[in-house]
Amino acid sequence: MLLAFVGKGGVGKTTIASAVALSLSKEGRTALVSSDFMPSLKYLFQGVYKNLDVVEMQEREVVEKWKLRYGSEVVAVLSNIFEVEDWILDHIASSPGVAEEFLISNIIEMDLSHEYDYVVWDTAASSSTMHLILLQREFYDHLSRDVKIYLKLRDVVHSDKILDLLGQWEELAQKVWNKMLSTKFYVVTTADELSVVQAAEITEDLGNMGIKVRGKICNRSTGKCDNDAILSIPEMTGSSVEIVNEISKGLNKNRELLSLLRSGADQKVL
Repeated sequence: MLLAFVGKGGVGKTTIASAVALSLSKEGRTALVSSDFMPSLKYLFQGVYKNLDVVEMQEREVVEKWKLRYGSEVVAVLSNIFEVEDWILDHIASSPGVAEEFLISNIIEMDLSHEYDYVVWDTAASSSTMHLILLQREFYDHLSRDVKIYLKLRDVVHSDKILDLLGQWEELAQKVWNKMLSTKFYVVTTADELSVVQAAEITEDLGNMGIKVRGKICNRSTGKCDNDAILSIPEMTGSSVEIVNEISKGLNKNRELLSLLRSGADQKVL
């Protein structure tokens, strides 16, 4: 089960995602994963937590994982066309969008692996996340066209390796996109006008891509954004760790609330 928290920067996505993941870990094996290449989860979770894995990857680490996963396949394909040197693989791996696409595929694969009962996705700022999701959809569309192009060129290239690889990537991209459509997205906002406006824009943009936002969470609530919020969290004092723990305690006391979030709430719960 994959739950994602989206919103503009600074509204508390990391706080909310961390508290939900901490509470879900009481019920089953949980992964809390960030798609922000400037992660902050390591500051919130410095110890060992039962049933909870915190996963953060820097961009360079994602690139290296991509090379490990696909490098040999790419080299095998390209070597059928021209002589491949080591720098070419680095060039491809560092191309715009490759690391981001592979990162989101990794998040989905964590969920599909059945190693975890819950995967909680702490997304980056709204513009980066929307770009990431759109990139994933376009990646699948491009692969479909690439297969058609290759079918016209295969007599020139004289190799089925390219078609096999494109087919594998197309299948993976489709699997990832299907999982995106079933992910339980929640938009996080604060009461300020810009955050509320962007929350509405994110909800609309995701909807236009076929992705349903299950509800809005109003963080640091002053009562101005509560009307259509499924969850309102008041302004809290203390360190980030203390606030995460306090919200998690509230969720632990109200298991019905947590169950609604987990299942995709469509009603105001608090």
